[in-house]
Amino acid sequence: MKREFLFFSSICLLFVVSCIDSQPAATQTKTDQVTDSKLFGQADAMLPDFSESSENYISQWPVFDDLITEVLAINQASLTTIQQRSNLLVSRMDSLTKNIPDTLNTQPIYSRVIITKTRAAIVKQVANKGRLDTLEIQKAIKQMNLATANLIIQINEKFEKDTQDNTVKNNELKEKQVLKIRLDSFYKTSAQNNKK
Repeated sequence: MKREFLFFSSICLLFVVSCIDSQPAATQTKTDQVTDSKLFGQADAMLPDFSESSENYISQWPVFDDLITEVLAINQASLTTIQQRSNLLVSRMDSLTKNIPDTLNTQPIYSRVIITKTRAAIVKQVANKGRLDTLEIQKAIKQMNLATANLIIQINEKFEKDTQDNTVKNNELKEKQVLKIRLDSFYKTSAQNNKK
């Protein structure tokens, strides 16, 4: 009787354990199916345009174009695409950080590059977590879009300020030239009056 009880108990225990082990596998498969069909990011994700003066310098920074491509690619993408693109995004940000052109290598722009690099790493981390949180992925992508937009705005502001500074310098030079011409004219006139 005792043997029958142990035999029956062990069979029940094995049955319960096998049911428990198969349940997470089924849940994991369902999660994978849902997340692969779900699209993350903003449907209408757009980044600010570059000003004319900044466009010339950005064209000399080809890694930046790659960054923009990757940022826009993670919007309205499946989890698998985001996981793949986030690896590329982090790689592009590493290259971007190391290859900032001298003209753009200012503290405000460098700070924005570092923030954008951090946001790219967060997107990669959140997308590759073992336990997915769709709201966290959405938030990470939204913050990545914002960080990239702020970087573009900072670049535009730098060139706008440079343009204004150059205009002020040119105006000062013109004023000095006009003043010099007037003084030279005045000295010539006074020298001619003294000779008479």
